[in-house]
Amino acid sequence: MKRKIKYVIFIWVLMASIIDMLAQEHAQKIDKKLKWEVDSLNNYCAELLNSDLEQAHKLAEIAFNRAEKINYLKGKGAAQNMLGNINLYSGNYDKAIFFYESAIETFEKIDFKAGIALCNNNIGLIYEYRGDFKIALTYLQKYLEYEINGKNKEGMASSYNNVAGVYFKIGDYQTSLEHYEKSYDLYSKLGNEKEKVSCIINIAAIYEIQGLYGKAIELNHSVINQSKQYGNLFEKATGLNNLGSNYLNINQLDTSLAYLTQALLLRDQLNDRNGISSTLKLMGQVNAAAKKYDKAIDYYFQSLKISEELEDKRGIAECFTLIGENLLNKGNTGGSIEYFLQSLEIASIIGARLEILNNYKQLAMAHAAEGDYQKSFEFIAHYAALKDSLSIDIKEPIGQKKEDMSIRLGKNILLTRWISISAGIVVLVIILFLFISKRKRV
Repeated sequence: MKRKIKYVIFIWVLMASIIDMLAQEHAQKIDKKLKWEVDSLNNYCAELLNSDLEQAHKLAEIAFNRAEKINYLKGKGAAQNMLGNINLYSGNYDKAIFFYESAIETFEKIDFKAGIALCNNNIGLIYEYRGDFKIALTYLQKYLEYEINGKNKEGMASSYNNVAGVYFKIGDYQTSLEHYEKSYDLYSKLGNEKEKVSCIINIAAIYEIQGLYGKAIELNHSVINQSKQYGNLFEKATGLNNLGSNYLNINQLDTSLAYLTQALLLRDQLNDRNGISSTLKLMGQVNAAAKKYDKAIDYYFQSLKISEELEDKRGIAECFTLIGENLLNKGNTGGSIEYFLQSLEIASIIGARLEILNNYKQLAMAHAAEGDYQKSFEFIAHYAALKDSLSIDIKEPIGQKKEDMSIRLGKNILLTRWISISAGIVVLVIILFLFISKRKRV
């Protein structure tokens, strides 16, 4: 009898163990499946970021809720980071920082250093957009250091691109170009043609500032073609916007406006508020170039409103300068000087050297128009000194044929030096002309 009881107990324990083992296996399978679903949702969100933010937001919230339900911290942090990205793209910077910081807290619980570094990078981008460039560089360079230490070429390429963007905005074009080229070269070695597009966009912007408009136009056309191929609507909009800027610089106003209109429609569709603000400024400049000053200033104030909502200091400074130019063109020199000085103050605080340069130039002309030549000459001196530091030598533009590079490079160096030497002279001639015109009117 005792043997039978022991046998029954043995069988019962064995069956219980088997059932428990099967239950654990089943639970593990369910857990693995749920984690896979969360990861898939997060990955799909990443693909939608450049085309459908509304759908990406819905999926990111589903991923977050499912990850939290099963206590899948890596997936939860990824969803929080994705919600940060969606708000970043939408210009909701405070919400974006909240989600990034929440993601960092989640990743710290599992010591997921890669996730922490990525969130710090994204916070750095927000500070860049807001014009807090020193803080931005602190975050972005930490991320770059992490990727270099980890020998992650994909991450290094992305990080070099982001750091270059900050140097571009503070007017350190040489350092900016060097970082963009490092990013471009890494993506080339990795065979990542898709990510090379963002490098091309930014290198083209440097070419434009250096006066290489033909090369910039060529690159921006390639950006539009490639963005269509990869379905990246944000990059397509940027390419259209930048072509508008290129054609504005060579005074082809109708062509410029056509590209800018396309860019504005697409950016509105994407709810890219930072991009909308940028395009509105350019549309105002096109109208100003056509002497439609009332229409131009309307665009500037629309752009200013968005920049103020985004707390974009650089964008605010740019708008103040453009509004000042508009007032100067309409003969309101006193009002223009007020705007130039406000812009100069903001640009100086954030270290935006191109905006500082533009304000020096405009203040020199405004004071000359008022007959205050002493102040005008002071700003001319500041302008000439800073202008020289913003000029760089482009060694070999992307896509440039090697056989004509020596001729092109020689021309670029001579052009750069000529601009630096003659910058002050050109402004002086303008001032002299204004002075003579004023004497004749009197």
